[in-house]
Amino acid sequence: MTRNTRFSVLRHPARLLALSGLLWILWWTAGWVAYPQEDTLEFIISETGATQIPLALPDFRHAPRGSPAALRAAQTIHEVLRNDLDFSGYFLIVDPDYYRLVNTFNEQDPRFRDWVEIGADSLILGNVEERSQNLVVEGRLYEVQEELLRLGKRYRGRLEDIRGIAHRFADEVVRQFTGEKGVAATRLTFVSQVGSAKEISIMDYDGEHRMQLTRDRTLNLSPAWSPDGLRIAFVSYRKNDPEVVILSQDGSLERAFPQARELNSAPDWSPDGKQLAFTSSRDGNAEIYKVEVRTGRLRRLTNHPSIDTSPAWSPTGREILFTSDRSGSPQLYMMDAEGGNIRRLTFEGQYNDLGAWSPRGDRFAFSSRIKGRFEVLVHHIRDQKTQRLTQGEGSNESPTWAPDGRHLAFSSNRTGRYEIYIMDLQGKRVRRITHNGGNTAPDWSR
Repeated sequence: MTRNTRFSVLRHPARLLALSGLLWILWWTAGWVAYPQEDTLEFIISETGATQIPLALPDFRHAPRGSPAALRAAQTIHEVLRNDLDFSGYFLIVDPDYYRLVNTFNEQDPRFRDWVEIGADSLILGNVEERSQNLVVEGRLYEVQEELLRLGKRYRGRLEDIRGIAHRFADEVVRQFTGEKGVAATRLTFVSQVGSAKEISIMDYDGEHRMQLTRDRTLNLSPAWSPDGLRIAFVSYRKNDPEVVILSQDGSLERAFPQARELNSAPDWSPDGKQLAFTSSRDGNAEIYKVEVRTGRLRRLTNHPSIDTSPAWSPTGREILFTSDRSGSPQLYMMDAEGGNIRRLTFEGQYNDLGAWSPRGDRFAFSSRIKGRFEVLVHHIRDQKTQRLTQGEGSNESPTWAPDGRHLAFSSNRTGRYEIYIMDLQGKRVRRITHNGGNTAPDWSR
């Protein structure tokens, strides 16, 4: 079984020999932070809108005799934008078959009344041109009832930037109706099986732009994004023993603190990015520690003869969720960030692990073993109710939240091999975003 549960790793730590050095992909660092140039045409602030807004999204226009690059860009940005807005859950895309009922329209004369007649409340029009070997993309969001331009954006970039441009525009559209940025421009880091090794990879939230970051042909586990998205902490066996290491934006790799052959696992960043919580056997038993990343200063938080592992910071930074078998089986507990006020949170099920806080701080997701396989559940802290999101399709593990608190990613072997999936907060609209097998332990950027 390829399951990558942190609790199990502590009981059966792997040992690998003949580790090779890191061979970094140099070009990925530029793609990690580079963005095309953007101009704002007009920005109109309004109050938060309702969900499931009927939205018309006709094809983006391009010059009739425009370049092949502009044609491809127009097709790509329309497809990606449609998928992003549909995934957000806020919009109901009007059936494109109705668009032919709208008379000739353009940015100067959108034909608002015609769009109202086919049931649209909002409208996006866009066009793509090629200028000086760059592509210029313009997108406009209209309120058709009010005949109002709500948002206008212009982006410049190359053909390879088009997916990113579409994601960014989708996030701005979501912001107009919710007051919060969407998740289309976010990314996932995860563990990918490469031969007998496990390597750290990243990809866009929809599975595109996948890049392998480590190539040391050993075990690399439990990746975790820093809050600013510029670093990834993970566990590496490149020196035979599991070390918590930090991969920086420039491709450099360093140990998070001095480590000497003890078992270290399951790092998680504090919301301010200044500390890591993790599990270590440095004092003989698996306990939760935290470390100041800048100074390497350590502090032990738990002190119990049972195994304590899988720490997860709350969004406020005031509490830490963790797994412990101190009650006889793995269950979810919470403590203050200084290690005090420990209380048990889960009481149903014999094996609950891998807790993950919602960004809103009102609930957490976790993996629970039900009838011999793992399912993703969400526990609501206020009313102490638990909601099951996955239902008997393989083993479903390692839930991680999107920054909007409305979506989760997880790993599942429902097709025979482990892949990464995303779903909404009701466990619906499930999408598989990896397809080559052996992909586990996702973590969603914030």
